[in-house]
Amino acid sequence: MAQNIRELITLQIGHHANFVGTHWWNLQRQETYTPRLLCIDTKGSLHSLPAHGSLYNPIQPDHSTSEASWDGPVELIQQLPEEKNEYLMDLEQEDARFLGPADEDKDICIDDSSISNKVPDFHLAPSQKIYDLTKSVKVWSDFLRPHFHPTSIYLLDDTLVKSARTSGNTDETIWGFPLGSALFQREEVEDEITDRIRRLAESCNSLQGFQILSDIHDGMGGVCYGVLQHLADEYGSKDSITFATTPSQLSPSYTELSKLSSVFVPLSLRKSCWDFQAPSTTFSNLTLEENNPYITSSVMAAFVDTASLVYRSRTSPLPLSYVVDMLSPGGRNVAAGSVALPLGLRFDQAMLEWLQQGHKPNLVSLSAGCDYTVAPISEIRVIRGVPSSRLVRPDTKLPPGVHYTTASQLYNEFLQESHTPPSMRMVTGVQDPLKLNPPFPSIFSGTFTEDGYANNVATTNIKSAPCAAGLHQGAGIGHLLQHLVTAAEKLDVTKVPSLVEEGLDKDGWSGVVEDLRNITRNYCINNIEIDSSDND
Repeated sequence: MAQNIRELITLQIGHHANFVGTHWWNLQRQETYTPRLLCIDTKGSLHSLPAHGSLYNPIQPDHSTSEASWDGPVELIQQLPEEKNEYLMDLEQEDARFLGPADEDKDICIDDSSISNKVPDFHLAPSQKIYDLTKSVKVWSDFLRPHFHPTSIYLLDDTLVKSARTSGNTDETIWGFPLGSALFQREEVEDEITDRIRRLAESCNSLQGFQILSDIHDGMGGVCYGVLQHLADEYGSKDSITFATTPSQLSPSYTELSKLSSVFVPLSLRKSCWDFQAPSTTFSNLTLEENNPYITSSVMAAFVDTASLVYRSRTSPLPLSYVVDMLSPGGRNVAAGSVALPLGLRFDQAMLEWLQQGHKPNLVSLSAGCDYTVAPISEIRVIRGVPSSRLVRPDTKLPPGVHYTTASQLYNEFLQESHTPPSMRMVTGVQDPLKLNPPFPSIFSGTFTEDGYANNVATTNIKSAPCAAGLHQGAGIGHLLQHLVTAAEKLDVTKVPSLVEEGLDKDGWSGVVEDLRNITRNYCINNIEIDSSDND
């Protein structure tokens, strides 16, 4: 009997979050797939992509002076379209070939040769070419592959965003949490966003919850706070998992969003969430430009795509409610994320042999350096891309009754031998690897085969890779939160003009710090409660 499909709605809030989301949807590799999605960003965040999406791609009329409704002189001002990069132009040609002639000609038989004259046979599909988009990508729509529904994108009007900023300061980069929250409360903004969420929910037969990607380093965190409040009010029985993204050069704000999320997973490629002098997270086989969102967001997307397979895979997915229960015991709802990209398995090794030689998936923390191995409580691990043929060598003699059928089964047995196993652990996996076709950036620095296995000879076209990801709950989260509390306690808000101009005074900041302390008190470090004394 086929399983009942329980839908998830995805919300992407903020420019960096949409970078991550764009990579995520590109990784799905389904050209005809339209996500159940709402993207929220500001005007100016799109270049060539129309705000109404590209699913139906209506032909825009050529407005000419002859169409004027009056007889006076008409001045026609035409804005030049944004220039498309090579990848988008190739996608456009591929779509033209796939979609064929315009609707009015759809009943006319077209000779295949006429199409091949338009798109030569030697033309390579975008998935077969190698692109260098590191400098040409300015916004997330510069590398978006799937077609979005006309209501999938909502852009906050520049005028509203600017008016939300304090008029007494000319520095328009001031766009923080309080102002974003105030902007969401404007009737026209709240009505538009909540109406689009309602229409997405009504299209579901059995909505189980929401997966949210949101920026938390600027005003979009405040917008997300308003969205989460709406979800709590209108969809209180539904679970949510929030992946909170922060560029490595900026500081996050965890307090408000973590209180309203069923599970809150902060993501940052810096080893400290507050210390700008802290080094960036390093990966043994990846080369990253830490200030390039096109590059850094690809790693976060690889994590989200892999970790979320636990509740969205086609075969035996767990309900989101089960994932939430595992990751939020005792009121602890802030969890850590980790990824092993690539897995590290050699092309000439079976997985059992690789593990027996002392190797293991090197899961690197993506939650501001949080050490997820400290006093673990629960965790979910996902491994992908290792087929059953690569588990055990044919000549390997296994103990009687031992038989491995999946990589997750073998991985789980290996983890059972770890010194500090958590109280609860779920290990799952899929055979499909992480697809690395364009426009995923070329970030691998080691020598690998084109299917992502370690090799002695490098290839310039790695098409896929086995990898692993983890979602973790434990005392390591407490360390992360305590570092935030300590930094927040030392901050003199009166000496930070951007916070003062957003309306935060010392009393208001003390309230924020106390809320953060309350979240941190749920965690125990070395069996000692977090210090709750007020040091302000």
